Amino acid sequence: MAKKNEPSPSAEGEKATMTTMVSSRVGSGRNSIALDPPPQESVRAAAPKDMMKSLAAEAEDDEVSTIEAYDDGRTEEEILEGFTTEEAQKKLDKYGYNEVLTVEEPEWKKIVSRFLGIVPICMIVGAIISAAVETGCVIVQNDVVDCACDPGRDWVSFALLIFEVVLIVYVDYRSEKNAADAVKALKEMSAPTCRAKRDGEWVETPVRELVPGDLIELAAGVVVPSDGKLVGHGEPMLIDESSLTGESLPVTKHPGDEVLSGAVVVQGELEMMVTATGVDTFFGKTIALLATVTEQGNVQHLLGTVAKIMCTLGLVGVIPIFFVQLFRDDVEWASSLKTAIVILVATLPVAMPLVVTTALAVGSYELSQEKAIVQRLSAIEEMAGMDILCSDKTGTLTKNELVLDKELIWQVNDSSAGEILRVACLAAKIEGGQDAIDRAVTEALESFPESEGGGLEQLKGYKVTKFVPFNPVDKRTEATVIAPDGKTYRMSKGAPGVMVDLCCEGELKVEAEDKIIENAQRGLRSLGVAIADGDETSEEEYKLIGMISLLDPPRDDTEQTIIDAQNKGVEVKMITGDQKAIAIETASRLNMGTNIIGSEIWGPDGEALIRAQGSFGTFIEQVNGFASVFPEHKFRIVEELQKIGHICGMTGDGVNDAPALKRANVGIAVAGATDAAKSASDIVLNAPGLSTIITAINRSRKIFNRLNGYVLYRMASSVLILGFFFLSIVALQFDFPTWVLILLSLVNDFTAMATSKDSCRPAEEPLKWNMVHTTIISVVIGLVGVLENILLLWLSDPRYVSWWSGWGLEELSSCQVVAVMYLNIAMTVQLNIFSTRNKYFYFITSERLGGAPLPSITLCIPVFFSILIAVLIAALWPENISLGGGANMVGCGWAPVGIVALWALVWFHVRDAIKVLTYKVMESGSDMFYANLTGTSKEERRKAVKDMIKKARKRLGLKAYQKEGLKNQIESHQIPHYDKVGEIHAKTPRMSVDESAAKVREVMSKIKALETEMRKLTKRVDALEGEGPEASPSGKKKRGLFRRGGGGG
Repeated sequence: MAKKNEPSPSAEGEKATMTTMVSSRVGSGRNSIALDPPPQESVRAAAPKDMMKSLAAEAEDDEVSTIEAYDDGRTEEEILEGFTTEEAQKKLDKYGYNEVLTVEEPEWKKIVSRFLGIVPICMIVGAIISAAVETGCVIVQNDVVDCACDPGRDWVSFALLIFEVVLIVYVDYRSEKNAADAVKALKEMSAPTCRAKRDGEWVETPVRELVPGDLIELAAGVVVPSDGKLVGHGEPMLIDESSLTGESLPVTKHPGDEVLSGAVVVQGELEMMVTATGVDTFFGKTIALLATVTEQGNVQHLLGTVAKIMCTLGLVGVIPIFFVQLFRDDVEWASSLKTAIVILVATLPVAMPLVVTTALAVGSYELSQEKAIVQRLSAIEEMAGMDILCSDKTGTLTKNELVLDKELIWQVNDSSAGEILRVACLAAKIEGGQDAIDRAVTEALESFPESEGGGLEQLKGYKVTKFVPFNPVDKRTEATVIAPDGKTYRMSKGAPGVMVDLCCEGELKVEAEDKIIENAQRGLRSLGVAIADGDETSEEEYKLIGMISLLDPPRDDTEQTIIDAQNKGVEVKMITGDQKAIAIETASRLNMGTNIIGSEIWGPDGEALIRAQGSFGTFIEQVNGFASVFPEHKFRIVEELQKIGHICGMTGDGVNDAPALKRANVGIAVAGATDAAKSASDIVLNAPGLSTIITAINRSRKIFNRLNGYVLYRMASSVLILGFFFLSIVALQFDFPTWVLILLSLVNDFTAMATSKDSCRPAEEPLKWNMVHTTIISVVIGLVGVLENILLLWLSDPRYVSWWSGWGLEELSSCQVVAVMYLNIAMTVQLNIFSTRNKYFYFITSERLGGAPLPSITLCIPVFFSILIAVLIAALWPENISLGGGANMVGCGWAPVGIVALWALVWFHVRDAIKVLTYKVMESGSDMFYANLTGTSKEERRKAVKDMIKKARKRLGLKAYQKEGLKNQIESHQIPHYDKVGEIHAKTPRMSVDESAAKVREVMSKIKALETEMRKLTKRVDALEGEGPEASPSGKKKRGLFRRGGGGG
């Protein structure tokens, strides 16, 4: 083994070999792409434990070469001085950037893999058969008018199928790549940095620019950016290496110990010398050997299931077609197979993956405009169904800074709030090196109204001759000050108990101690402020002039965000490691309910509370939040909510939030979050505040609505195409050119892409898939379309009915009937887009009635041109152009086109009415259309009762109560309501701790009783609607309690 300060040739060779091996897999140095560390669970799931141990052993074996790489013969003193800029650049040129690389799939493989799915393979097989096999004429010519049919190779079908599959693959590839590029650009904007020592000074340095030998700072919450060695002097650190070694407990590291890239600092501060970067790190070698884990969201799984169902139904339909043509119609097997495959391709949701990817990419791009990085696209899908949002308090709901509450300044005798702030500010360090308290006091005076003695101008004319800073013995600051009138004063602020003992006695002391206890119960930090005449030599005693309260205030937009979330059906629960009193005060200021559970729930006494509710998840539903929790508690809270069916979101910013962020369906790291929190989250907010979460909820629900409309449309289209061609071939022996069917499918898929950018309103409640309803509605719409088209085909064929002569027109030839059917099927499918996007009649756009908004121009233009193309082809297709693929098609002229268009429009309204009727039948309440005009449906009445229960649980502070109608109801029931927390405390009689606890229990008991009554009321509503045991014997439904214009029950 080489000496510490001497290079080792063998080690250097070993290091070079390892670097070459890894580089051959992942690319090299400057031209490679950086990869963010993957989520911890993904690494553990993908990497066998034996692999991790072997890599750990390999890292130990490389210790000699690692030391050689960074040491360069420097002394310890030189190492602690760090590199100069020039030295760092030389190292960077030698070792490359500190980038963790992975084996990225080449672009050509990404493209090729898209051709290997079931649908593309079917399309390619169909295209090959179209070009290889001569297609005969199967059509049964009618006795009235005949038309020519030229058999031959179907090159048009070949070209259309190849064009469609290439188009779908290309657009899908580009959509995904554009989304990835957008995320990459945003990540580069928020590239991680660390504090490194360069040129003798600590500077913020991009992590990717670290080099072996660099000296960096480590502190709690930091993800170790490279392999290194702790140096210098200080207390041991706690390091979480669970993502690397599989050990769940943090390990203690002392100066001189090695730390690994990707580990998380849990506690402590020390300096670290970088020993390896990039692919030479333990983390880098691991990632180079692991494949990227890609997760699919709920909607993607669901749409995949839909595709399998449609494929199965398609096969059930086309197999009989194949045998009927083969044995009954004496068609060659290759030609029959081609027809079956083309019909199957037209039935399959070819554009479904593209529509999903495009919709999610659009959502990701829209969120990027709000400075939010979507790290997992499927999180957008899951956010649409999110019904509970768990949030950390410090740094997420609050600003994580100390401020003075100007509304809670306790004034003694005749002292004014402005005077108290001025004295506190003079007893603080005003300039340079302010601590959190001094800064809070100074900012409070600066922002206080000038009319009440505020503003830093009030300090002009005062001269501080002596200042004694805070120390742990006296626990207060003191300043000797000469006032503008020449008098000398001593001014002091400090710990409330110390200040009370210093200058209070008798009743004033009792009153001051009561105030301290009151603030402590509310989680506020108190500071006493006192003043005395004369300088430090004076014997005049201090007089208490007031007490100020400090707190970590809520973010400016937090309260509105919580209200908006509740209005969207998302309940926000606080989960914090802070004390219960602090959590209750913050929750009270945010009007999010003060039923906060402390650490007692995790002890033996908590088991009884949980058993009373049946399960821990049910117990969590009943409370507003938790205090004094540890990371494992946050994780369990999220997990228990998921067990009882909730889609749970989690916001946080600290290391202690990372486990829960990873476990949640949607993990959201707020601005300023630690690297650990960002790595564990699905969405990273780069802008301060939480309002982006509401934007994300709205975007996700819009995307859900778009996808739901697309699924309805596509399933209905598949039922229509499969059903029509099955009956037309098997029952009516109708021959339809395959190239026309392929053209129809191509145009439909092109239009379907536009649904990803359709206009829609975000739902007011969380959304969940109801595939039973979706399947029923789509099948009904599709079957009505089958009836429409089969009936038109029967009427148009002179073998059955002389329908066209009834319009004063000549009977159509079989080739002209092909044009008629092509036009009608095209219009049926295209018009279905407008029907499936609206639960009600397509023309109802009123938000009050629950209708969808007008379709976007992005959707209308493709639909318009699709119908226009179909009209022109059906009317003008020349007789002398035969493209093979079965029977010829001949333009039928403008008069039949007009009749077909009228037929399609009439049936469109019929389908739409049947759709609404089907929804009505499936709904468990009253007629939807009537209910929206004159009353409410049962489901809406249920929602109204639930809302009443929710509001009853809140603590008389929700802004919803300020709405005029509800406010009047509250006042009529003599329920006290105050707009400000300060008013509540000012008008509430003082109570002891025991009295307060008893009062809370009494209120909770009344709320529980109210909930019981509400449940009874719900049952009574069900009974009045004819569904409960108390229903009318006649079976007739009575008018509901909540129906407008209705009487009492």
